[in-house]
Amino acid sequence: MSRLKALHLDIGSCEGCNVSILRAWAGLRDLIELDTKYLGEVEGGREYDVALITGGVCTNEPKIVEKVKRVRDEVKTLIAFGSCASFGGILRFCRGGQEPRPDHRNYQPLGSVVKIDYSIPGCPPTHQTVQTFFKFFSSGNENRLRLFRVCAEIRKLSGFDLIDDVVLTGLCVGCGACELSCPTGAIKLIDKRPNLIAEKCIRCGTCYIRCPRAAQILSMGGRTK
Repeated sequence: MSRLKALHLDIGSCEGCNVSILRAWAGLRDLIELDTKYLGEVEGGREYDVALITGGVCTNEPKIVEKVKRVRDEVKTLIAFGSCASFGGILRFCRGGQEPRPDHRNYQPLGSVVKIDYSIPGCPPTHQTVQTFFKFFSSGNENRLRLFRVCAEIRKLSGFDLIDDVVLTGLCVGCGACELSCPTGAIKLIDKRPNLIAEKCIRCGTCYIRCPRAAQILSMGGRTK
């Protein structure tokens, strides 16, 4: 079986997602031929089966917007990788005024600019999740990829949504997956129920994706844009 030709394009992430891709690729060399600047110069003029984009889209940067659109036109499958690309994440808190580019104040998830096929959320996604995704993707197992496809249709997801959809509706089983997965410690279990520290939530959606009940809601189409 020939390897998938994959392109990785970073448009402004914190590097956590990029490291996760590299860690995952080490166990996927038999499945994927990866082009990324982190492994050397990316060759131009190649055809790719899939592209992974990390980072949110700065709409104040026309060159970035055009680059994203060009990649969308050139690849068969486009993946938003990480929470900034998937839901906007912490980049939604940008207000502008910061040096060296004070005009950078509006960041959007990838799906707000182009159509994406899959989202792999997480801040960052674990390399195990990435490896699992590509193993199912290579085998054409769409049933196992449903959660990633549904996430591609969502524009925002956060700990606030977890509280509304799972905790306040009485669906929480107190497993603690949300607390363990939160990268900022914004969720604490008290009497086996998640409590959100709003000031710490960066709207990465990691807790929602890792929650078994919330993932079930997504897989059943219970949450939309």
